[in-house]
Amino acid sequence: MKGIRMKKTGKWLLTIISKAFVVILVILLLPFTKQLFQLILPDITGEINAQSRILEQKLESSQRLEVTTVEEEGVLEAKTNVIIFGTVGTTTIRYRYTASLGIDLNEVVLTPDSDRIVFLLPEPLILNDGIEALKIDRKDFFSHAIDKSTETLLDEQKQKCRNQYLTVPEHQEKIWTDTQKAFKETICKWLDPYGERHYRFEFRRIEEKAADQKT
Repeated sequence: MKGIRMKKTGKWLLTIISKAFVVILVILLLPFTKQLFQLILPDITGEINAQSRILEQKLESSQRLEVTTVEEEGVLEAKTNVIIFGTVGTTTIRYRYTASLGIDLNEVVLTPDSDRIVFLLPEPLILNDGIEALKIDRKDFFSHAIDKSTETLLDEQKQKCRNQYLTVPEHQEKIWTDTQKAFKETICKWLDPYGERHYRFEFRRIEEKAADQKT
């Protein structure tokens, strides 16, 4: 009976010692993890550096990349007011707004890291846009001379639509998602001739980097 107890005690001590040895070994090897990783996959650093140079050349020789398009229809209404008489006319226009948004590839900042390439992407731009009247309904009770022209009303609405897609958070997030997708597809096509990629991409906004530096 005593021998059985001693045997169990011996196994328990051996288990404790084994676990302690593993913990000590992990702690001792922790500072060398990065070096061990590079020994196991020695080609990653060279691959990242080489393909970073390829991407830099591509970005420098490129201009703007379309990342998404938008289309919306809406209705604008303008009233013509005259002192004393009040509202003397209204103009209602059903319109369609379309736009192409993209980024300037010359403003992309590329930074190679140990296991990734980090891209800082610039704010999106309106590459081109337009607005057209689908239906116009005028009700004038006074004089056409004091009304804003249809062209002026549409120009004003086009500017509102531009600001909406560049500043409203909901639209900004959608455009940011589309930007990452379109940019990744583009750089992957550039790197296709060089075989399988063994590292990852990371995309960040340039303003995020600026905010980090301020803090």
